[in-house]
Amino acid sequence: MNRLKATFRSLKYRNFRLFFPGLITSQVGIWIQNVAISWVVYDITKSPFMMGGILFINTMPLFLITPFAGMIIDKFDRHKLLMMVQVLFAIQAFLMAVCAMTNFLGLWNIIALGLFLNIVAAIDAPLRQSTYVLLVDNKEDLSNALSLNAACFNVARLIGPALAGVLISAVGVAWCFTINFLCILPCVFLVMMMNFKDKKSEKVKNQSIIEGVKEGIDYAFHSPQITTLLAFVGIFSFIALTYPLLMPIYTKEVLHSGADILGWLMSCTGVGALCSSILLASKTTLRGLKYILCLGGILLSSGFIVMGFNNSPVNGCITMFFVGLGFTSAITSDSTLLQSILEDDKRGRIMSLYSICFVGATSVSNLVAGSIAQFCGVANTLIIFGTVLLISTMLFTVRFYHLKFISKLSNLK
Repeated sequence: MNRLKATFRSLKYRNFRLFFPGLITSQVGIWIQNVAISWVVYDITKSPFMMGGILFINTMPLFLITPFAGMIIDKFDRHKLLMMVQVLFAIQAFLMAVCAMTNFLGLWNIIALGLFLNIVAAIDAPLRQSTYVLLVDNKEDLSNALSLNAACFNVARLIGPALAGVLISAVGVAWCFTINFLCILPCVFLVMMMNFKDKKSEKVKNQSIIEGVKEGIDYAFHSPQITTLLAFVGIFSFIALTYPLLMPIYTKEVLHSGADILGWLMSCTGVGALCSSILLASKTTLRGLKYILCLGGILLSSGFIVMGFNNSPVNGCITMFFVGLGFTSAITSDSTLLQSILEDDKRGRIMSLYSICFVGATSVSNLVAGSIAQFCGVANTLIIFGTVLLISTMLFTVRFYHLKFISKLSNLK
């Protein structure tokens, strides 16, 4: 019972209790939409290269906007920014649903609405990550809040793709986009009900956006701990986050199966990720996190290599469980270590750099993965990417061994 209480200890805070269920429902909707978009784009183009190209175009705003988003977050009230972002997400989901329901869904409006979505997401990702410290009264519970955030994400990844597969097979993609809109609405109202104080540094408030961005970059590059964590998440994400792009192609070309099997593969990834996030949430110290991070990289890279040699849906589902386990072990540990060592008045800017490394690298890797899959096949792409990540993780393991991480959370007010 004590272990269970420790695992969910952040739920004793009102603001976190309000944010938590809205996050789950909105993430379920986003996963349903993402699977539906991948299925539609590949169905239209029949080209892995085109899929990677479209995803590359859609994520370009992350490179252009996210660095400035961090300074905006550090200067302005995060509660108001959160409300604005949720409303914009709801508008994008509504427009996507209308296009799908009226048979007006084509590549051009998928690209246009994808750009709109990622402009908002460029602000949302660092905003959400940097806001968790305000949702828990005891700052030492931040690591637990981040792990439960990962659990939310992974519950959604478990439920969302499976629902998407069923919906695509039973009633078509239009309902996927409609349900995404309905899933986002509760988050809008729950964020409005939250109440927290976001104190801002006078120095930051008086800085220009450009000056603030420069200061954040200098702060990051003068800390070997921060630069190493950002470098790891950049390389890890470059490879790991290609699986949503590659799995629809893998399902059709290697497993010779349909959307229902795709849903199961993605959901098994979610089961593994959920197991990892619950185990991490039960931890009460930072001890051992840097080694859990490296173990996660080894698990995921090995899973990619095994998938490259597999042609069985059952074995694929088992392997994707370990891919999910490794993914969340690495990403959540990296994020927790990073947030624990940051100064609070620079949190938004550093988490914007984290978002660029985490999601921004994916826009380039999707283009690379799509190109390799086009010419070498999706199975060989998984083997190549898995091998590169395995070697990289071994090198980072040596680097992390020599670094110490001292938490600053107990000093925050």
